[in-house]
Amino acid sequence: ASRKLGDVLAEWTAEKFQAGAVKSSTVTQYTHLLTPLFGVYLERDLAVVTPRTAALLYQSLIEQPCRKTGQPRSVATQHETLYLARKLYEHAVAKGYVRENPFAHIKRQGRPNVGKTQLRIDEARKFIDITIRYYEETKHPLAVGALVALMMGMRTSEVMDRAVRDLDNGGRLLWIDAGKTKNARRHLEVPDVLRPYLLELAKGKTPSEPLFGCGTTGKQRLRSTMWAFVQRMCDRAGVPRVCTHSLRGLFATLAVQSGAVTHAVAASLGHGSFAM
Repeated sequence: ASRKLGDVLAEWTAEKFQAGAVKSSTVTQYTHLLTPLFGVYLERDLAVVTPRTAALLYQSLIEQPCRKTGQPRSVATQHETLYLARKLYEHAVAKGYVRENPFAHIKRQGRPNVGKTQLRIDEARKFIDITIRYYEETKHPLAVGALVALMMGMRTSEVMDRAVRDLDNGGRLLWIDAGKTKNARRHLEVPDVLRPYLLELAKGKTPSEPLFGCGTTGKQRLRSTMWAFVQRMCDRAGVPRVCTHSLRGLFATLAVQSGAVTHAVAASLGHGSFAM
């Protein structure tokens, strides 16, 4: 039977979501990455994409600039998109929709950058000062979220997923019930400087409401919103632009350099071992 590629993409992501393998935000991310790769082929039959077509689509993805930035996509983004395309067609082969995976033998091109730019200590102080000042002026909850990422080493998704009830013991603890890995479940001590801001965010909300508020749609904010916010704070502070995950990385770097026990650093980051 004829099946549109777009329909199979929706089926694949829906099955992963229902199985609990991914979150709804991850489904959105998968679609966001694969749409530029396949383009008009999403409306065509799944079997139209041959190995030659797949190679041309991947090459086009590499050469064409991203509509949003006008710049070529990063090598890491290209590699992730190719990986997802392979997994999509693995699903199609397993279902018997096609006989072969056209992306199976396509080799990744380029080498992704290793490591992320980190702020220096003085730059981090500037970032903290500016972000606190911005919160006191605007009461924007993501300002506190950015500080949590830097001062508690939390992933962006862990910050955005926190509900009011996760703030416990008078604002001294922040619970993380689940996350990216099986070791993500933990509870973290809240630095004294952050306690009043987190308690202020929680005031007047029900236990199940998002601690860091909702977006303009009334739904939980996307991780990309936090990324863009951190970039704005970097610009205001006059420091190099970094991503939210880089703030988490700085937390880990300083924790190790301060002499903290390595397994304790790993546990605070939600990793099973210091090697990770």
